[in-house]
Amino acid sequence: MTSSPDPQPPASRRDDPRMQTAEMAALGFEGADEWETESETIGSGPVDVPWAWWKIALMVAAGGALGSMLRFVITILAPTVTTPTLVEVPWATFWVNAIGCLALGALTGVLEVRRAGPWVQPLLGTGLCGGFTTMSTVVLEGSAMIGADFPLKAFGYALLTVVVCLGAVVIGMLAGRRIAQRMAESSRGQRDSRGQRGTRDQEGSRVRRGSRRQRGQRRSRAQRDEAGADGTASTDEGSAT
Repeated sequence: MTSSPDPQPPASRRDDPRMQTAEMAALGFEGADEWETESETIGSGPVDVPWAWWKIALMVAAGGALGSMLRFVITILAPTVTTPTLVEVPWATFWVNAIGCLALGALTGVLEVRRAGPWVQPLLGTGLCGGFTTMSTVVLEGSAMIGADFPLKAFGYALLTVVVCLGAVVIGMLAGRRIAQRMAESSRGQRDSRGQRGTRDQEGSRVRRGSRRQRGQRRSRAQRDEAGADGTASTDEGSAT
């Protein structure tokens, strides 16, 4: 018993020689694969090369160290008294969190409109703003207020911190986006003005070259006329003698 040969897969209609006609070529079926490849590659834009993880870690560490030191300085300048019988509202922590959330929102809004280096977000966002703000201290201070039998003050402090910080993030994002858009519009206007100035300079240089060329032509024409007049006068004098 002989085995039958494996059936060959059917050829695609594009490879069918009966389809290779002038009409089908005019429809653009030939070279479709090349066209698809070009359409996939053209217009993709530059590809950002990701940073190495250790570079990002260094940026975060540097920003976090700077933010933590700034927060420590502010808490020293505005200390808070917390005793079993006396609890003050920790305004230093409150303003630190509010300012940090506002700065983080502004940075996020700017980065949504304008491109920046790969170090900006790790250094300024995650590192600086993350090290500057502290929500764990809010929880610790609220627990101290509750332990000192001031639950209403602890609740009000926590609620005020959450509301103000969320509002600061929203306001910062809107303000940062608006500022970035204005900066982009101003830079675009400066480029347009420089282009118009360059166009006017080119037109002025062309006009000056044209005027110089016209003056040269008139001068050469006048010289030729003078030379012709001198030749005519000399001819008349020779004929008279």
